[in-house]
Amino acid sequence: MLAKNPKKIAVLGGGNGAHTMAAEFTLKGHTVNLYEMPQFAGAMKKVFETKTIYLQGNIPELQGKVELNMVTSDIAEAVEGCHYICIVTPAFAHSGYAELLKGHVHKDQIIVTYPGAFSALVLRETLGAEDCPVLADANNLPYDSRLVAKGSDVVNVFGRNPINIAFLPACKGPELIEEMRDDLFPFEKIYTDVLECGLGIVNPDWHAGPVLFNISNIERPDVNFFLYEHGWTPSACRLNIAMDKERKALGKLLGYNLRPMEDFAGRGPDYEWTWQDLYKEGHGSIGLTPICGPNTIESRYLTEDIPFGLVPWAAIAGMLGVPMPLTNGFIDIINTVHAKDWRALGRNLKQLGIEGMTKDQLLKYVATGEK
Repeated sequence: MLAKNPKKIAVLGGGNGAHTMAAEFTLKGHTVNLYEMPQFAGAMKKVFETKTIYLQGNIPELQGKVELNMVTSDIAEAVEGCHYICIVTPAFAHSGYAELLKGHVHKDQIIVTYPGAFSALVLRETLGAEDCPVLADANNLPYDSRLVAKGSDVVNVFGRNPINIAFLPACKGPELIEEMRDDLFPFEKIYTDVLECGLGIVNPDWHAGPVLFNISNIERPDVNFFLYEHGWTPSACRLNIAMDKERKALGKLLGYNLRPMEDFAGRGPDYEWTWQDLYKEGHGSIGLTPICGPNTIESRYLTEDIPFGLVPWAAIAGMLGVPMPLTNGFIDIINTVHAKDWRALGRNLKQLGIEGMTKDQLLKYVATGEK
């Protein structure tokens, strides 16, 4: 569907989601610049040369040849004059993009990160309050899509994902959301603020038990591991639920009714998990059980979910006095597994710009942008 008032948009990132998004926004009538960092641009040689992406797959409206306005590794060129700047990368790249954007953006722009994982707070801390664009975090990628091969210009689009959004400052959301639904995606829900969005990401607690209880199988070179077929056990489901309750307790203190696992599974507002139902949800899902992996402890199920999910949750909980013994224990174990300190390397309070805040100060900051 064409946008009512086409805009100029920069899509930052060189992966599956960024390719798909740049192509879809072009099909909606927008003028789209696709950016990739210079050190990774070689993997996109074909797209850099032709400015063309080919879509195929299961979505009727996302098919065929799409020519972009620009493909560049010059960040100033990419974002100049753009109404929206869309960051479509794993969470570990958000700090790098914040530094790249510093000095190249202004307050009349809107930066949206897919998925956010508290990235609005990271961007705000790096860019500063003066002339900072409105920032928004989406809770998910809008697509299930994959480049057919590394370096390819062809993207398989398997399906769409429902997505929600949060704004920093939160007070900007009501005035922007309807235009953004027409320009970008039909966001289903506006979160109260970016804290609720960051705490509402499903993956860290959804993957936790199956990953932890199957580390040895994930590491084994002679096992082709399938998380939902092999790892989604009763014990794993019990741990998932227990860790999710710790996250929900933090949400309750902050005034949120967190239900990310229930929402992901399409459960009603009064539903409460049992391990048996969660086991059926994952192990019996025709959409999940065919997914292969992880087959390395360097999988994003550990290197993204822990430092950019569990670490900031536990840090915020610690600052506000909410106990998270299972979550902190999980982080301790994975720190040992990786021989790294994810609390220092991940999304910590200093990086988020909220170190030492009380609950009231924190909620005021995300609502108004004022510390």
